Amino acid sequence: MLFAIFVGSIMMIGSLAISIALFGVAERLLHVFEESGAFGYARFPALFDLSVAGLWILTVLTSTVWGWAVLYIQLGLFDALEPALYFSIASFTTVGYGDVVLEPGWRLLAGMTATHGLLTFGIFTAFLVEVFNFPTRKRRR
Repeated sequence: MLFAIFVGSIMMIGSLAISIALFGVAERLLHVFEESGAFGYARFPALFDLSVAGLWILTVLTSTVWGWAVLYIQLGLFDALEPALYFSIASFTTVGYGDVVLEPGWRLLAGMTATHGLLTFGIFTAFLVEVFNFPTRKRRR
């Protein structure tokens, strides 16, 4: 049980750090596009910002879910990718159908996956709020 908590904590801390760093990169990229007018930014700023944000969120979300699935396989909790990925998605999105469960010593890992999902969706929300503020930022200066 303690090992499961340790492994889950390392996974959450590492993944959240990477997610936050990737969102920082995305925000800097949007600022560069805004200042340079690259890719026709001056004509469609909101559409462009939301497109970049959506793709970035999808990339972070997908890589995080795959990361949990790979962890489950590495720990020997699943012998195939499909059930590991299914369980990872169901836990990460806090749906938790209950049709696939982890063995008793590792059940806490499912809760940690769900907690990680909640934190990640919170980061997504903060990022989208920041993206929605881009068009009005110049007017407020």
